[in-house]
Amino acid sequence: MHIVTVDGRDPDVFKQFFQIKDGVRREELEFPAGLGLEEARVLMTGNHSDLRADGLGLVDGDTWAGIVWLDWWLLDNTQTVDVEFAVDPSYRRRGVATRLLEAVIDRARAEGRRVLSGLNMAGDPVTGESPGTAFAAARGFVRKHAELHQVLELPVPDEQLAAFDQPIPGYRIVQWREHAPEEWLEQFAELLTGMAEDVPHGDRTVEATRWTPELIREAEARRIAQGRFTYTTAAVHSQSGELAAYTQMGGSPATPDRRNQYDTYVRRSHRGNRLGIAVKAPNLRALQADLAQSVALHTWNAPENAPMIAVNDKLGFRRVAQRTIWELSI
Repeated sequence: MHIVTVDGRDPDVFKQFFQIKDGVRREELEFPAGLGLEEARVLMTGNHSDLRADGLGLVDGDTWAGIVWLDWWLLDNTQTVDVEFAVDPSYRRRGVATRLLEAVIDRARAEGRRVLSGLNMAGDPVTGESPGTAFAAARGFVRKHAELHQVLELPVPDEQLAAFDQPIPGYRIVQWREHAPEEWLEQFAELLTGMAEDVPHGDRTVEATRWTPELIREAEARRIAQGRFTYTTAAVHSQSGELAAYTQMGGSPATPDRRNQYDTYVRRSHRGNRLGIAVKAPNLRALQADLAQSVALHTWNAPENAPMIAVNDKLGFRRVAQRTIWELSI
């Protein structure tokens, strides 16, 4: 077996690489999550100011035994490389992931990185444990953070949404699709930065992203290049004109069985006014308006983020898994 480097530029090589990654997620998760083939390829081949992505595969003749996806952060968290391993079921317990890990450590050290941050998607909803977490612990990774994976099956009945889609005195709702309006761009960057600062990180070695209008426009362009779509709903404080809260949801035609709840954030000075559910309910209504089939809406929240989990519980989300993040100092 030999190691191959994957940069996404050879479509056939990338397809084989991606099929291992996606296949393992589909095997392990009741509700598979993650990017589709073209979304992932665009991410890997694109020129991004904040991120570089590539991967390694371990190949046995013409058969791909396992892969690792690598995210190299360029603006913040530049000491870290994010890793996600996937091994074909027929090659498990044969040292495939260990060999890939050794190759990743060599590359990361050569590029001056000192932390590997590993993601396990398929942990038990209560304990977070899985064969993947057992591998991580045995190789010296330390569990640093956990996030509850919740799923809501769409469409939600109108009468159920109507119970939550109520105006909040002193605030008005604004919505947009792929591009944040210029009038809200600066304030939206403030909210995105606040989200990065306030979201629970556990004990992870992580720096909050400092969002700028330029980074927002770059992220929007990347989503469009990937074929993804986004729905954003925000609450504006009527008296001050301040953008007080927002939520984003979206998906891709390439993965019609799933949609994603991205961020939901309330500015600190506006908390306690039910703005979380006030933006989520109309955004859900917009997201599901044109659904042609039943889909699963995915979201992840740290267990200590009780207010947001309570909002999700009210909307009907159910708990299906626990995602854990592990770190290895190298």
